[in-house]
Amino acid sequence: MDLRRWGPDRLAGRRWHWVALDVFVAYVSATITIGDSDVTASAFHGPVAVRAAAVVWFAAIAGRRFAPATALWASAAATAATALAGHPLTNLSAASALALTMVAQTRSRPRAAQLAVVPVVTALAALAAENTEALVLGALLHGGALLAGDAARSRSDAAAALRAHEAARAAALRRRALADERARMARELHDAVGHAVTVMVTHAGAARLSLGDEHADVRRSLGSIEDVGRAALGDLDRVLGLLDESEPPNPPDLAAALRGLVAGLPPGLRADLAVDGDLPPLGEPVVQTLYRIVQESLTNVVRHASAGTVRVLVAREGDDVRVTVIDDGAASGPPSPSQPSGVRGASGRGLAGMRERAARLGGTCQAGPAPDGGWRVEARVPLTARAAA
Repeated sequence: MDLRRWGPDRLAGRRWHWVALDVFVAYVSATITIGDSDVTASAFHGPVAVRAAAVVWFAAIAGRRFAPATALWASAAATAATALAGHPLTNLSAASALALTMVAQTRSRPRAAQLAVVPVVTALAALAAENTEALVLGALLHGGALLAGDAARSRSDAAAALRAHEAARAAALRRRALADERARMARELHDAVGHAVTVMVTHAGAARLSLGDEHADVRRSLGSIEDVGRAALGDLDRVLGLLDESEPPNPPDLAAALRGLVAGLPPGLRADLAVDGDLPPLGEPVVQTLYRIVQESLTNVVRHASAGTVRVLVAREGDDVRVTVIDDGAASGPPSPSQPSGVRGASGRGLAGMRERAARLGGTCQAGPAPDGGWRVEARVPLTARAAA
């Protein structure tokens, strides 16, 4: 048996004024029909069953909003007990009718029918044993109560559906406003940053072409500026695609993206890149996360370490893809004003950002001094990870 159907129902109106009205109606009913009288059921004289029925009727009317099904069954049982005791019934079982209203209001029609059929038939049978007039009046009273409760339930469902519609409409408007704002931000970034980077790349290319062979080092540096600028334009396009969300981004190739990063390093820093050939196609969230982690790691190598060599290793380990960046520089470089001494990149934003990116996909990222000297960053991300909401 599902005991939850007998408990309080949140759909029942329980504001204090409705509860007070129920208590008042119960008091009036007690005064009229279960008072100290030789004819009506009374709590002060008569058989014990009749006295108990009088109390149950009062409690059923006063508490019908807290336990409608219990009030219905209890009041119908009280009516039947009074009839079996041979006492006259003059209240037409108003308590069961009022409880029936709340049952119909707070339950679906099938559940209300399951809960109400036995107690209502019992109450009507008790009234039929009294006389035909009591049966007719009782049937009309219970029928009206059922219709009133069902109508209240219909109004409540309609109001809930309207609120849900308004909430969905408001959410759609918010999403539309957010999409418009993101599109505006994408346009601003494209017009401002994209133009500036394009001009830088163009001037670097023009300067490189104007130099002779005697300036080979300068030409290589300018070529690196061009490569980094073009990579930045590609990153900008991907970021703008995330802001726009009009089209799903195509997953870039991780090996090609890392080769572009390594190619943009300063000439004095030798870089080795090794990518496992057994890697399956990776989703866009995995590629972007690993790319950003390697990018931040190489940036830290250039900014904080006097390294001559850096190695980037990408390999598959079980269901994860592991990326390791190791350099042979100092594990602790000179601190910046916002950086505690003794810990490279300890300002927090870089390392914390790498850890957050990996954790967002269910992975991990660790950074610290390497056993053989230098600095080591290792990140692991599930192969099938998807971006977290």
